[in-house]
Amino acid sequence: MRRFCELCDRPLAPANASGWCRECALIVSARLGAVVEEWRDLDGEHVVSEHGRVARLLKVDRSHRYLRVSIGGQKRYVHQLVTEAFHGPRPDGLLALHADDDPLNLHAMNLRWGTPAENAADRRRNNRKETP
Repeated sequence: MRRFCELCDRPLAPANASGWCRECALIVSARLGAVVEEWRDLDGEHVVSEHGRVARLLKVDRSHRYLRVSIGGQKRYVHQLVTEAFHGPRPDGLLALHADDDPLNLHAMNLRWGTPAENAADRRRNNRKETP
């Protein structure tokens, strides 16, 4: 049975025992500073760390080309959330772009704010002709 990351819903490597993909573990570690701690699933909706931290897991909507979560009743694209968190608020008129055009590659280093023209240039460079 294939397992998925509890945070971003990406497929996990068979040897992964933590329940989080490497990228999510790095993001959580970066957001918490240099703290290294073990997290465990409490009830399928919350995780608890050995340091007493509690986090709520968001259900990932995989029905769209881009992964989405619901925050405060509003659907948000995960790639936009990551871009905002690591590259600042979205400037007017710009889009969150994937350098490799892979909607499942949500690593902050793969994302940036850019113009629709830059998005089109990325599509050409990556040989992606049209949006499915």
